[in-house]
Amino acid sequence: MRRAFGLFLLIGYSNLLVDAIIDVAWWSSVAQLSTSPLLASSAARSQCTHLKGLSPGQSQICELFSDHMPAVGTGAHNAIQECQHQFRSHRWNCSTPFGSGYIGPIHQLGTREAAFTYAILSAGVAHEIGKRCKKGELSSCTCSQEPKPKEVEDDYSWGGCGDNVDYGSRFSRDFIDIREKEESVKRSNDNGRSLMNRRNNEAGRKILKRHTKPKCKCHGVSGACNLKTCWMQLPAIRDIGQHLLDKYRTAKRVQINNRGNLQLLANGNEYPVNRIAGKNGSERKARGVPPTDLVFMDDSPDYCRYDRSLGTVGTEGRHCKRGSSGAEGCDALCCGRGYNTLTLETTAKCKCKFEWCCKVVCQTCVNSTRVDICK
Repeated sequence: MRRAFGLFLLIGYSNLLVDAIIDVAWWSSVAQLSTSPLLASSAARSQCTHLKGLSPGQSQICELFSDHMPAVGTGAHNAIQECQHQFRSHRWNCSTPFGSGYIGPIHQLGTREAAFTYAILSAGVAHEIGKRCKKGELSSCTCSQEPKPKEVEDDYSWGGCGDNVDYGSRFSRDFIDIREKEESVKRSNDNGRSLMNRRNNEAGRKILKRHTKPKCKCHGVSGACNLKTCWMQLPAIRDIGQHLLDKYRTAKRVQINNRGNLQLLANGNEYPVNRIAGKNGSERKARGVPPTDLVFMDDSPDYCRYDRSLGTVGTEGRHCKRGSSGAEGCDALCCGRGYNTLTLETTAKCKCKFEWCCKVVCQTCVNSTRVDICK
């Protein structure tokens, strides 16, 4: 009976998720490019105009740089997976079933969660583009030719051909930020949100560049270090996700002022947010908020209940940990609704042994696992 009831809950939860991902963020459709063979063929240009969610400017870039688009898709896909990993135990888990490749419309509000998703997407696209430049897979870029950094020891030779984080960041800025510039023209009353998105996009790219470091390796026979070479290497996307999670926790609240610029509110005082373009395209000198900090404008919902308009799928049916005081604990994750405890049984081969001659004989073992699922 318990197992049947648990299955009913899981099916109901899955139906809610399927319903929720109908309203996916635009980059969720772009993420599907990572597995699309069309964008690696001559049909790519015609597909760009029909790709769901792209702005006119993005469609033009897609057509001009069609060989870049599989990298854009992979970068967006990696960003979604990283978002799901970092928030796997939170009430908000990117508003998507893990591994689906979708993020719900959390971007409709200017929350901390929206700030994180914009930053990780921008960093993910720049990361994948920069890697493919080094591999020679893109027509308009090559590997990085940065000079030897001072921190690299003198006895290490500088290979020079590293991950091209500069080109990756520029392309990410051109492709992702152009949407916000177009949107700010269409919805002048929401100019502050466009500025917020661009600010968080740039924060993601700056964090990526800041953590791009020299990578050194020894070469030689039998472990000898006869030749030492170094090059610039991008950080793992997992490291970027962790850095951005830290920034998410310390994100700064901002608002748009009468001059059309973002400003930070702290202790009742107003401070301009650094390097945020205003209506006239100008930028303020850096002050108040470091360029790698995330900013947000709106309070976050509690994410406890399913709300399609907000892009939240709720926590019903989520696995929790009884007795834990963290975000994954049943008290916090289930929002006080309680939880059901189920026993799941799985079968697997075990106690295998080799018998002469010549076969392996195994027994079938039944494993019981207790899981707690939010009501």
